[in-house]
Amino acid sequence: MSDEIWPAIKVERFYDEPLAHYEARRREIITIITGFRNSRYEGAAAERMENRLMALQDGMVVPAVA
Repeated sequence: MSDEIWPAIKVERFYDEPLAHYEARRREIITIITGFRNSRYEGAAAERMENRLMALQDGMVVPAVA
C-alpha cells in the first residue's frame, strides 16, 4: 500500500444537469481516476479510459444511469 495521499476528487455539476446523471457521471469519474491512481490501466486501455474521462468531464457523454 502506498503512503501517498491523493487530493479529493471534485466533480462539478453542470447547469441543468439532472441529479441522476450528475451522480452517475461523478461515480464513473471517481472510478476512472482511482483506477489511474492505482495503476489499473495501461496501453490502449489507459488511452480509452483517458478519452472517456475527458468526455465525462466535458459533458460530451452521458453515463449510464442505474
